[in-house]
Amino acid sequence: MARKLLAVGLGAAALLAGAGPLVAQEAATAKIGVFNADRIMAESQAGQQALALFNQLRDQRLSDLQVQEEEINNLRQQALGATPNTLEAAQLQRQLEDRMLQMDRLQEDVQTELANRQNELTGDITQQVGQIIETMGQEEGYSLLFNAIQSGLVFVDPAMDITPEIIRRLDLINPGPGP
Repeated sequence: MARKLLAVGLGAAALLAGAGPLVAQEAATAKIGVFNADRIMAESQAGQQALALFNQLRDQRLSDLQVQEEEINNLRQQALGATPNTLEAAQLQRQLEDRMLQMDRLQEDVQTELANRQNELTGDITQQVGQIIETMGQEEGYSLLFNAIQSGLVFVDPAMDITPEIIRRLDLINPGPGP
C-alpha cells in the first residue's frame, strides 16, 4: 500500500515537473506591458486641460481662504488691542471665534468641492484610458498590463512601457485647442 502511494506520488511529481517547463514557457511568451497613469494625466492634452481647470479653481478658492484668514488676523489684532474685561473686548472675541468657525467650515467645503471637481474632471479621462487599455490589450495580444504606479513593480524594461501609445490614442479622442 505504501509502495502504491509512493508510486502515485512520484507519478504526480513527474507530471508536475513535466508541466513546469510548459507553464514557464507559456509565461515566457506572454506579452506584458506597463503604463504610468500619472504620466498619462500630466502629458495628455485632456489631462493637461483638466489639470489647468482644476488649478484655476484651486487657486481661486485658496485666494478666498486667504482673504478670510486676513480678516481673522485683523479681528485678532483688534481683540488683542481692546481693553481687557470690557464689552468691546468680549464682542471682538466672540466675532473672532465666529469667524474662525466659519473659516473651518469654509476650508472643509473647499476641500470637498476640490475633490468633487477633480473627480469630475478626471472621471471621463480615466474611463477613456481604461477603454484604450482594454482595446490595446486585445488588439496587440497583451497577456498582462500593469499600472506602474500601483503595481509594486520595482524595475520595468522601458521597452514594455506603453504610456506614450496610450497618450497618443487619448489625444486622438480628445484633441486639444487648435493653434
